[in-house]
Amino acid sequence: AAMKLVEQGKLGLEQPMAEIAPELAEAVILLGFDGDGTPRTRKPRRAITLRHLLTHTSGFSYDLFNKDVARYMEHEGLPSIATCMNGSLRAPLLFEPGERWEYGIGIDWAGKIVEAVSGRKLERYLQDEFFRPLGMKDTSFVLRDDMSRRLVAATQRQPDGARVGQCGSWQFPGRKGLIDRL
Repeated sequence: AAMKLVEQGKLGLEQPMAEIAPELAEAVILLGFDGDGTPRTRKPRRAITLRHLLTHTSGFSYDLFNKDVARYMEHEGLPSIATCMNGSLRAPLLFEPGERWEYGIGIDWAGKIVEAVSGRKLERYLQDEFFRPLGMKDTSFVLRDDMSRRLVAATQRQPDGARVGQCGSWQFPGRKGLIDRL
């Protein structure tokens, strides 16, 4: 979706994304914690670009995968990404944009950028521009009742080869995803 907007000249890969989402200019790099648990942070020296967001080099992580990010978010009273609340996008960076790779919420921010530039919710944009034209009637952020009957449960293989439970408790039927406007 973002690359289609790049092809149309509406976005640039090296463009600072704070031009579109000013909240990204408020991002801080988490350096650690003081003895009392207060996060130590600093402003990044580089702007976060669309390229960073799309390639997981923005510095963002997920609180579900990184205990320091989870600790920061708890200290700051921010919701987990698992809540699908926009406040979760105020997570800290772990490193300077462009310096490393880490799977994280940069891709969620890319979705917000698509919404801002296209003027449409991400779900609507994807349906209009990709899914409907390609005949992908069962692809969506919204799990309809007719789709949920066919949903395969996610499981995790244990070291002994056994499969257990449903991983990713945040993937509930009816989950709408991070498609609300900032």
